[in-house]
Amino acid sequence: GVAREATKQKQRLNLNEALEREKKEKAAKAAGMVGKKDEAKLAPEQTFWEGPPSSTEVLVPFLGCFLVLGIVPFISAVNRQFRVKYKITDRRVSVSGGWDGKDVTEFSYAEIKEMQYGLRFNGYCGDMRIGLRDGANIEMFGLTNFYDNYKYMLSRIDKGARKRSDPPPDQI
Repeated sequence: GVAREATKQKQRLNLNEALEREKKEKAAKAAGMVGKKDEAKLAPEQTFWEGPPSSTEVLVPFLGCFLVLGIVPFISAVNRQFRVKYKITDRRVSVSGGWDGKDVTEFSYAEIKEMQYGLRFNGYCGDMRIGLRDGANIEMFGLTNFYDNYKYMLSRIDKGARKRSDPPPDQI
């Protein structure tokens, strides 16, 4: 009933309650009462990079608009520019897309089996294919800040997956 609905809602704290809770958590941590598992739960997820695909992805389809057949790929590329968002955090990778921008695919670094890439525009951006352990493949097109993003993701996956993946662009 009502009690169940109240627990489902997000708990709102005023400033004093939040500060009091933080003091208790610090005291418990100092006393050694917090284990590593609890510490991982308390640590907030940090975003390493978030953004849309590179705008250079629209260039070639735009040039194709001078031909009648080039209009469809251009519309598709522009739609992808506004609807697709990539998010790389310290815990997972998230790709939102689809025609309405509401299809979200998230996976942790532990699920990655291998990563492969191809560079575009002399390394300005890159396309990445991520193979997951369940056999699914995720493709990230026009990923900007590619070198840093790839190196960060490569550092987060396990050793076996790192061996199966392409080396960072500077090691080729």
